[in-house]
Amino acid sequence: MYEEEIASINSEMRFITLELMKLAQEKKKSFREVAREFISNVYTLDRMVKESGVKRTIRSRTIARKNGRARTSR
Repeated sequence: MYEEEIASINSEMRFITLELMKLAQEKKKSFREVAREFISNVYTLDRMVKESGVKRTIRSRTIARKNGRARTSR
């Protein structure tokens, strides 16, 4: 990975950590509990997106656009 990408990832991780710390304090839960819930939600969202076929739709549109067959309206 490039140094720029690593710095960006580290920055996002710091932001997420601070937000989770705030949530933990508000909910009066441990950071570990809130982080575990967050991670579970990330996997749930990822699974939902994959099941929705969004990636296939995006890929199909990209291929159609490259081949000059993309729809102009939806």
